[in-house]
Amino acid sequence: MKRIYAEPDDQLMEQIVQEANNRGITRHKLVLEAIESYLHKNGSELDSLRKNLDSLSSERDSFKSELDEKWAEIRQLRSEIESQKEVIDSLTIKVDRLGSERDSVKIESDSLRNEMKHFNDTMMIKDDEIAFLRSHVHQLSDKLPKALPEFTEEEKDKRKHWWKFW
Repeated sequence: MKRIYAEPDDQLMEQIVQEANNRGITRHKLVLEAIESYLHKNGSELDSLRKNLDSLSSERDSFKSELDEKWAEIRQLRSEIESQKEVIDSLTIKVDRLGSERDSVKIESDSLRNEMKHFNDTMMIKDDEIAFLRSHVHQLSDKLPKALPEFTEEEKDKRKHWWKFW
């Protein structure tokens, strides 16, 4: 068998001696175990790294598919947002149109209200004039018979038949 020589520094040599004493084995045996562990570890570590790489690749693929799904969802939401914006724009236009119609109806209503008030005022004036004329006619009708001369029955008959010439 061939020998391999290595000269560890003082600090590493102290760690080797301390570990060998803790385990109750020789330094030579500890170094052999370390080399064997390292060699076996590399093979299993490589397998472990490959497994880890495979799992990371599959995880990356799942994340990529998730990302694609989320991206498609985002595009769908953007298109829905755009359609909702169009609906909002059309509703805003409709609200503005209804607001202007409401304003015109309010103006027309105020105009009709003013006309109605004017009509009521006119009717009130007319009623006052009618009441005045009635009272005046009543006063005249009370005074008129007293002011007219009294005719006898003969005179009344003559007056009634004034058109008869025979």
